[in-house]
Amino acid sequence: MNLRSKFIGIILAGILSISMTFTGCSSNNNTDENSSNNSSTSTSISSSDNDASNSASDTAEDQSDKSRSNNDTLSDGDVQIHFIDTGNSDAILIDDGGVAMLIDAGDNDDERAVVNYLNGRGVKDIKYLVSTHAHADHAGGLDEVVKKCKVETAFVSNGDADTRTYRDFIMALSDKGLNPTVPLEGKKFKLKNSYFEVFNINGGSDTNNESLVVLLTHGNDKMLFMGDAEEEVEHEILNKMPDVDLLKVGHHGSHSSTTDAFLDKTKPEYAVILCGRNNKYGHPHRETMQKLKDRNIAVYRTDESGDLLFTSNGNGITTNSKKGDYNSGSNSADEYSSDPSYESGYSESNSSDGSDNLKTVYWTKNGKVYHKYRDCSGLRKSKNVLSGNISDSGKPRLCKICEGR
Repeated sequence: MNLRSKFIGIILAGILSISMTFTGCSSNNNTDENSSNNSSTSTSISSSDNDASNSASDTAEDQSDKSRSNNDTLSDGDVQIHFIDTGNSDAILIDDGGVAMLIDAGDNDDERAVVNYLNGRGVKDIKYLVSTHAHADHAGGLDEVVKKCKVETAFVSNGDADTRTYRDFIMALSDKGLNPTVPLEGKKFKLKNSYFEVFNINGGSDTNNESLVVLLTHGNDKMLFMGDAEEEVEHEILNKMPDVDLLKVGHHGSHSSTTDAFLDKTKPEYAVILCGRNNKYGHPHRETMQKLKDRNIAVYRTDESGDLLFTSNGNGITTNSKKGDYNSGSNSADEYSSDPSYESGYSESNSSDGSDNLKTVYWTKNGKVYHKYRDCSGLRKSKNVLSGNISDSGKPRLCKICEGR
């Protein structure tokens, strides 16, 4: 195993606990004299020292201001929140006066669309890149973003991940001399006129519930981004949550997220749902839509309106995006709804024409089949799950549960 493989293995195993030097790398892969320090790791969760990065932040802000498109100029003090339509996946750009933050970057086949969207708005520097969790429908395009943009700080969730998608992301960071960091809960990370805090840094019982939860504050406006966090996380962070103006609904509007208690605590005016048109999971689910309708919360959906843009001036949020309805997704979702742990991100296939083209499958030593999905119910009680391609598994056929999803 070479040094790079060992480095990736350390990052992906157990608690991601990595010290971070606040320097970005341009697309020509040049790094500053401190980049060699980025390979150090520790066994406890470390926080990024925001105060120590003031001079680097000022430089990044100046460069970002100069790179912005003339026809996308913000008013002084405004913050824009872009929900990029990448189908049944998440990609969110926050633009605070030219200082950019990106939360997730769509699925593997969305990477070009996300980079093109950033380029179209003159975004070349990203001060904070947040990977909420390791599923491919959130992390798929992150490697390309890292390759094409100057990234200053990369935040990741606390948990295990052993998929090609996530390895590609970690490799891209490594090639730029960057180490991902699990952020410290309770710390305020400043953009320009706004700041954000991160919750659920201790992870959860599965990959969805390892999602980092991001609260953005701009003056009196508060915006909450839930990743794919479900009821477990909502209960865990409930007492820490304020009233919010905008809620990015968890898990694409799945019934497994957005509990009554969470909505009653956060009281959002706007609910944004990132989901694909006619997606096979039936997102958003009718249980979630009914809760939003009962509270008269305005819904905006990428499956109905495409890209969504909201603007915060610190004393209110506005949008010219088309308002969505309270309809649920396709009724075909019923067959998936009984298993709240399903997730499209683990398929990682080269194409959609069957399991023969899977890049990564999962199996146990004594099992008789291989699995397309790591979170398959047939693997839940297995402590030692192996991964690789189908030939590596030595198993003759695909699990029936995975085949039916």
